[in-house]
Amino acid sequence: MIFTVDGLRYGQLVRSIAGRDQGTYYLIWKTIGEKFIEVVDGVKHPVSKPKKKNIKHVRVTMVVATEIEEAVLSGKEVKDGQIATAIQKRLNELEEGDRFHG
Repeated sequence: MIFTVDGLRYGQLVRSIAGRDQGTYYLIWKTIGEKFIEVVDGVKHPVSKPKKKNIKHVRVTMVVATEIEEAVLSGKEVKDGQIATAIQKRLNELEEGDRFHG
């Protein structure tokens, strides 16, 4: 199976599955070439210092923080607090979904 960044969106929620940050959730900030992405969490990895991850080392969810995606696409400034809040909001939604479907 070949992993590429095709089809990924800014603000898409991903979870690290390899490395010291295993289990950490991030939002996609940027794509680099075909195999790498830059991710942010608004805390340890702020917008000013995104983390570079191999696409093979993250599990991509279908959840997108659309307010972050829209801000990035329109060139608006995104603050770290917005990133952290967006991640927490999406994680809460995922947990609620698990309760209804689990």
